[in-house]
Amino acid sequence: MKQAGEALTQHLNTAKSFRSCDLYALRLQSGMAYYWTDTDSNVSHGGHVYRADGPVITRNKTSTHSDVAVDKLSVSVSCDKHDQIGGVPILAVAHNGGLDGATMELKRAFFKQDGTLIDAVDIFTGTVEVKQGGGLTITLDVKSVVQKLNTEFPSKRYYPQCPYCVYSKECGVDIKKYRKRMKVTALTGVNTVGIDVPFEDGYYNAGGIEWVSGPLAGQSTQIMSSLNGTVMYMSASDTQATVGSEAYIYPGCDKTPETCKKKFDNFTRNRATPYVPLKETIR
Repeated sequence: MKQAGEALTQHLNTAKSFRSCDLYALRLQSGMAYYWTDTDSNVSHGGHVYRADGPVITRNKTSTHSDVAVDKLSVSVSCDKHDQIGGVPILAVAHNGGLDGATMELKRAFFKQDGTLIDAVDIFTGTVEVKQGGGLTITLDVKSVVQKLNTEFPSKRYYPQCPYCVYSKECGVDIKKYRKRMKVTALTGVNTVGIDVPFEDGYYNAGGIEWVSGPLAGQSTQIMSSLNGTVMYMSASDTQATVGSEAYIYPGCDKTPETCKKKFDNFTRNRATPYVPLKETIR
């Protein structure tokens, strides 16, 4: 059920005509957030300014059901080279995988006849998937968070390695204690860069990079190896970082008790069961 404040409820019940617009909030996995509106002037709401000079965004209709259903919102984003995310055109970010795992929030704002904002109602929130793109327009499918209810049961299983993902709620390791801001200092190969953060060989293996500037801005990439001051990462596109590109980098975990104890000092939460054999070894 959509919740509206007292002032907005009074307005909706008494006004004969309405002035309203859509408010869009796009949040990337890296933590960057962008706020846009489909009206002709900026809108301030909830401590954020929804800009009117961004891309042209249109959407299909939404509906409300009494039962639990996985709904989907189709959003079309028309933009040019001046509409950017982290200094990179939105179309390039989408092509490079920078929108993977992003979330989009849709609100409907209502105004008085003099243009004063009354309030905004939450309409839809979901995970972004790039459906198609070409020319100056990309189409996004925003899927309801209800899809997360589709999980396997039972949730707990036993493996030689810890089943938790590092930095998850179950793991308990705070990523802020290990994440560092780094800058690319050299390109040493395909998807291999030198960085200005010193580290021991192998320290960042299986870790990740969250790009905040450069051609890969908004994209999160997995680290395959870290050796001799260079990092080789895996990317879904052929686009490469450039010297000067900045990102957050954090180490990975091989899920063994030894790594959990020595690298993260988190052995009390480790759920590895190294003496439980895999099913392939049982006769």
